[in-house]
Amino acid sequence: MIDALTIAEKLDLRPPTAEQRAVIEAPLSPALVVAGAGSGKTETMANRVLWLLANGMAAPSEVLGLTFTRKAAAELGERIGRRIDQLGAAGLLPLADGRTEPDPFDAPTVSTYNAFANTIFRDNAALIGREGDATVLSEASAWHLARGVVADTADPRILEVEASIDRLTDLVVSLAHDLADNLADPAEVAAFAEDFVRIRGLPRGSKGSGAYRDVEKAVQAVGALPVLTALAERFQEAKAERGFVEFSDQVALALRITERVPKLIDEHRARYRVVLLDEYQDTSVLQTRLLSRLFAEQGVMAVGDPHQSIYGWRGASAEGLGRFGVDFGSAARFSLSTSWRNGHGVLAAANAVVEPLAAGSAVPVDRLAAGPAASGHPVELTFPETIEEEADDIARWFAGRLAESPEPPSAAALFRVRAHMDRFAAALAKHGVRYHILGIGGLLRQPEIADLVAALTVVEDPAAGSELVRLLAGARWRIGVRDLRALRDLASWLASRDHAHRLLPEEVRERMRASVTEGEGGSIIEALDFIASRRPGEDGRIDHSALSAFSETGLARLHDAGTLFARLRARAGLDLLDFTTLVEQELGLDIEVEANESRSDGRANLEAFRDAVSGYLQTDDRGAGTGSSLRGFLRWLVLADKRDGLAPRPEDPEPGTVQLLTIHGSKGLEWDLVAVPRMVDGELPGTPVEGFRGWVRLGAMPYAFRGDAAELPDLDWRGCETQKDVVDAIGDFGAVLRERNEAEERRLAYVAVTRARHHLLLSGSWWAGQSKPRGPGVFLRDLAEAGTIPELPVEPANPENPLDRAPRTFRWPHDPLGSRGERVRAAAGRVRLAEPALLGARGEDVRLLLAERAVRLAGGERVELPVRIPASRFKDVVSAPEEVAAQLRRPMPERPYRQTRLGTTFHSWVENRFGIQGEAEAVDTFPDEFDDLGESTEERDRLAALVETFERSEWADRRPEAVEIEIHLQLAEHVVVCKIDAVYPDGDGFQIVDWKTGRAPEDAADLELKQFQLALYRLAFAKWKGVPLERIDAVFYFVADDLVLRPERFYSERELSESLSSALGARPRP
Repeated sequence: MIDALTIAEKLDLRPPTAEQRAVIEAPLSPALVVAGAGSGKTETMANRVLWLLANGMAAPSEVLGLTFTRKAAAELGERIGRRIDQLGAAGLLPLADGRTEPDPFDAPTVSTYNAFANTIFRDNAALIGREGDATVLSEASAWHLARGVVADTADPRILEVEASIDRLTDLVVSLAHDLADNLADPAEVAAFAEDFVRIRGLPRGSKGSGAYRDVEKAVQAVGALPVLTALAERFQEAKAERGFVEFSDQVALALRITERVPKLIDEHRARYRVVLLDEYQDTSVLQTRLLSRLFAEQGVMAVGDPHQSIYGWRGASAEGLGRFGVDFGSAARFSLSTSWRNGHGVLAAANAVVEPLAAGSAVPVDRLAAGPAASGHPVELTFPETIEEEADDIARWFAGRLAESPEPPSAAALFRVRAHMDRFAAALAKHGVRYHILGIGGLLRQPEIADLVAALTVVEDPAAGSELVRLLAGARWRIGVRDLRALRDLASWLASRDHAHRLLPEEVRERMRASVTEGEGGSIIEALDFIASRRPGEDGRIDHSALSAFSETGLARLHDAGTLFARLRARAGLDLLDFTTLVEQELGLDIEVEANESRSDGRANLEAFRDAVSGYLQTDDRGAGTGSSLRGFLRWLVLADKRDGLAPRPEDPEPGTVQLLTIHGSKGLEWDLVAVPRMVDGELPGTPVEGFRGWVRLGAMPYAFRGDAAELPDLDWRGCETQKDVVDAIGDFGAVLRERNEAEERRLAYVAVTRARHHLLLSGSWWAGQSKPRGPGVFLRDLAEAGTIPELPVEPANPENPLDRAPRTFRWPHDPLGSRGERVRAAAGRVRLAEPALLGARGEDVRLLLAERAVRLAGGERVELPVRIPASRFKDVVSAPEEVAAQLRRPMPERPYRQTRLGTTFHSWVENRFGIQGEAEAVDTFPDEFDDLGESTEERDRLAALVETFERSEWADRRPEAVEIEIHLQLAEHVVVCKIDAVYPDGDGFQIVDWKTGRAPEDAADLELKQFQLALYRLAFAKWKGVPLERIDAVFYFVADDLVLRPERFYSERELSESLSSALGARPRP
């Protein structure tokens, strides 16, 4: 028996600690490892695999590793694969009979939980009457399908539910997921609700008459479940009829298959002797049921941390770790309690935050201890009077820390919610600190993108009054308060008239008023259309009795706005990407961001939004009933924004840049510098939007039907004899939910604190936008009591909000030119006066412009590009930086989705062929390649030809090390994003292959430019893998031509850096 210390010594690895060795050498039976934040669980799991393989207890192909995101799966798979290679090189890997070297196809399976379940479903779908190649619906497509179900229903009970059709759709989708995730019977849920509403008939139990308000609210909420469950069932039926599934369906369908076909259980148990379950605290009840059915009593090792269970909203539970022994059989327990990430001060704060959770923890959790190399920086605190001062303090802290570091450190500000991100971003910008609001949620909050989305919404939705007001009151039209009020009055005037603008009878108007809900009725968009429909007279004035309240200037501007939107609606049938670009240019946003001297990221934001549109088209343009409609895209933005704040982020830290993101999004990441703002009462810890009503709210599934019902609080409504008893029971129920919420928030704070390696700043302030001061939250108070942070202020210096007292005068409409207005207008006047002379002197103008261009090309001006540069665009940056910058300034309409769809589909086919999950995508998807090509026979034929050629190539019989991996390479002052198609073992090194579905280059110059991409891939992979650059080869494979091209030589890191710096007009680094 080879022990873990010997293996570490032979492989030149750090010797495992006593805790790690116990985990590594644990028997091949169910085991639970409680691993604290930063405790090296991934390395420990990889080393356990080595120990099992070295001792002949399993073969590599008998190892299954599961985690949540593709990025985590790729990291775990890469770590295990690298360790196995080292084991083989050291002669410690047992070989099969007759073999002299390891079998490259005898490799572990590392995947995400959903991908594993989806494989079971796809391979066996016919056994339950489903299609294995079912289209996986995007969230937006699923929502629109559900909306159609709601809109088509003839169930009269729906009229009793006080909710809009969009809100009803949200409820139906959510309830359908809850029913599926908990294997609940819709009929039983409906019967439960019908029983519950009988509490309305109980005696009041106190003085007064009628039902209690709380009882009435509870009855209305729970009483809607019968019709909502019926619609949820119909939604599931509609998906099955059309051959669709959602990601949330995959696990339920896989479980149903294992119940119908028991032999699959035997097959999986024989195939996988070793099962590693990562982030086990985040698994749902349904995932646990599937895994326990397959692998109970097997060699399953689950690794998790109850203190990091922050995804309760998606069915995960901290109590799941406590049920592991019940689900998988009697289990040994281990602990990893040394943090190799956090400094002493950070760990002291982390332990103090979660100390109150110890008594109620589902499993014992040891206090985290610092590793031998831990830094000793104390946790810092700022708690000024106002949120403006708080944001300024954090910005100055980041500026100072970034400036004092010889190498750019990674940095992040972690927020409980997104609401205050813009304010803190503005403070960072004020102090000259580079920042990046991560995800599409951050992008949507940039002013040029907010305007663009508002315009798209106005075109699509006639009720988008708020979005229209944003645009009308903005820099383009600058409509004042008086004219906006007149527009509202015009909307009311139109609502009371027929199509010929005749006043409707009083009784008709009364019925109309009674039939609409708040927010409906007159539409200011329809009012704007009315103005646009009026043709100005010869004097340019627009006359109509209903328009008398408008100012002459305001009416002219409104007519211009209405005409523009009418013009856009007429072209709304354009391709979505083209239409988005058209709206951008009609609003002049491309010109505005170019002219804005105070912000340099506007062009990059518009380009990132175009990328988001392309990404939507790639996931949704497959005929799922919604196509690439504008409405579908806008709904996708809403869903993407919501998902963005709650899901782990796939982006890597960017040294020298402060990343702004939510705490939920920070899970699995770490930074050198971390600030956690707004740790005040009501924010962190926060309270749920719906309050503490649990399942007694509209559309919620009763806890009795959840798989983790035993760990959830009980509402004893059946034992109530009066309505007063029901009210008291609901109050007690809410109190328990409040305690559970504080525990959830405490875990969230723990995750935030433990993201910091060295420096941690916690902050809050008394006054933001509220009328009462918000003092330090309970987590800050706990830390102060433990002596981890300085003493907290006891009360605010100001008894009233100083932000309210500060005089605030606004000039509306705002002059977009600000203090420069008079100078700019005077200059424009002089240009107009000189126009006749200018028209006659064009030759001089051309000479001046050419001279300016010569100076610029000679290096007199630095080309500004985004920090992140795709490797595929590097050759363009180097060969034509001005053209790349110009494209970012005013991009031309194009269709990257249709042009690249064949290539994208081929890449997906290769990835799926080898069964390796890449990390380029953050979410768990498994596309059906041919469905991606829609109805195009030509494209299907081209894909078939590419597949046939590939199967004849040398790559078909070789097993790749990895496919579709994304690596971020720091080069000069930029991050080059390298998306590598495939990496193959090549002797003692590796070979990178970049698939090309287009034609091969026709000349040496073109190939020379293209080799930048391969050189970047080699450098990035060498740094990522930790191997010498000379051991890595790289080639292009042009599939259509069956041609392999390899550059005669590869650029070095210095040459790449110098090429980039030279192209951007900067002096190369030494």
